[in-house]
Amino acid sequence: MRLSMVCTLLTLGFVVPTSSFAAEAGTRQRTFVRALELFDAAKSPQDYHESAALLESLLADGFRNGAVYYNLGNAYYRAGEFGRAIAAYRKAKPYRPRDPYLEANLRQALSVAPGKLPEPPPPWWKHVLFWSGWLSFPEKVYGAFGASLLAAAVACVAFFFRRGRAYWLSAVLMVMSAVLSVDALLGYRDVTGANHGVVTSETIARKGIGKDYEPAFNQPLKDGAEFSVLSENGDWIFGHFEGIGDGWLRREQTTL
Repeated sequence: MRLSMVCTLLTLGFVVPTSSFAAEAGTRQRTFVRALELFDAAKSPQDYHESAALLESLLADGFRNGAVYYNLGNAYYRAGEFGRAIAAYRKAKPYRPRDPYLEANLRQALSVAPGKLPEPPPPWWKHVLFWSGWLSFPEKVYGAFGASLLAAAVACVAFFFRRGRAYWLSAVLMVMSAVLSVDALLGYRDVTGANHGVVTSETIARKGIGKDYEPAFNQPLKDGAEFSVLSENGDWIFGHFEGIGDGWLRREQTTL
């Protein structure tokens, strides 16, 4: 946890160009450190909720990062809110795809969640872009940007020094940049959580929008049931639940 705190403090920014940005970065640092201190000293679910609330305030402020989501998942897990923990761990994955502790904590939360359902198969594009699960979202963005800059530099060298082979190298780099850009765009919804939801309290999914519609399933959905978001309509979300089907449920009983 301490390592993730250091990484986040660095990304929050110790060195920034203006005093206003410095003040904002300092506030974020203090909030994050305080959240971890509350977590370390917590003795009850309420204490863990207080830690989670501080981390949620960072997210509400527009700051998103793998360490924040990871520690948020830990706080919710200790508070007994397995659905919210799962959602936080899922959002941390695109930032920290190779983190064994994150993977272990996610699997532990899934194993104890009362509403666990079969996990959906990965989308087709993750099979085509087979490296997608190895690179983090920031790595894909930086890689695409760096490859495009390098391609432009190589093209300039080829033009001024009449190096024909350099044109081919520039073309290869441009293709790499394009592929990484597509991968980042396709994975953007994983970062925002817009295509994935988790049930946070026992609820009944309906066949239509409104409590007057019949239940979509034989049993209520419980904390930790994951679903793919198909559409949204006001306070209702239409989701696909792997292995049982589709249904509408109230937004207040889910987290995206």
